[in-house]
Amino acid sequence: MKALGNEYENAKASTGEFTRLPAGGYIAEIKAVEDKADKEYLAITFDIASGEFKGFYSDEWGQAHPYAHQFVRSYKDKALGMFKGFLQAIDKSNGTKFEAQAKTGLNERDLVGKRIGVVIGYEEYNSDRGEVRERSRVTATRSVEAIERGDFKVPELKKLAAPAGPAPEGFENINPDELPFF
Repeated sequence: MKALGNEYENAKASTGEFTRLPAGGYIAEIKAVEDKADKEYLAITFDIASGEFKGFYSDEWGQAHPYAHQFVRSYKDKALGMFKGFLQAIDKSNGTKFEAQAKTGLNERDLVGKRIGVVIGYEEYNSDRGEVRERSRVTATRSVEAIERGDFKVPELKKLAAPAGPAPEGFENINPDELPFF
């Protein structure tokens, strides 16, 4: 084994445990915004801006895993209502006029540093190892004032759909790719 040197000496010991951000409403600060113009959405990276969990994602792990504290807001035609609500929440929270700018062109970089209320929930997913795990997700955006008033609903855990059970008696499960039809 190689000598680990000063990096080992300065490393903080880890037991593999971590603190999970509880589901709930938070005041967040937008840290980065990337326009995915080909898919028509903004990828918004945030951190918790106040309260007990202020700076929750500012540690080394959070910096290395921005997707863990990121949400998207689509500006496709069918999602414009939700995008408008997102911009209204930012405007109300910061005294800005992004909603008015959206019609003629919004510079997404101007959103960096702005505050917004986020509602965090959890959902199940299948890991690369085939394990059912949980991850956080932004389920809604609100104004900072709405979060401070408690004007939001904390969502229940979003569970994966139950796998199909065995076929009823007299039937068998068939792979659709193996059907003998032409």
